[in-house]
Amino acid sequence: MKLILDSFLNAERLGEVSKNNPVHAVIKAVEFKEADELPFATDKGRHELTLELDGDELQWLANKTSLKALRSKFGIETDSWSGKKIKLWTVEMNIQGKLKSVIYADGE
Repeated sequence: MKLILDSFLNAERLGEVSKNNPVHAVIKAVEFKEADELPFATDKGRHELTLELDGDELQWLANKTSLKALRSKFGIETDSWSGKKIKLWTVEMNIQGKLKSVIYADGE
């Protein structure tokens, strides 16, 4: 049995992945979360994708780069994204002076 501490997708959950060796997931739902609904301080809302990955449903607050890639593959209406297959990978990035793994996505 896998130990899952919460339902949010993070880079650690993806393991050793890259753009050339991504993991595959399915979009189950897309919901826009207002800024006051997010678990961190921000003045802008974000799109939260519910993904099915290895039999688990996980939430992911997608970044703009990934949303643009998904929009180019699936269109601007996020209601039609449900059931679409995507690939996920991580990239080490310098964020505010700290090296962090950032998750990126594209449609299949």
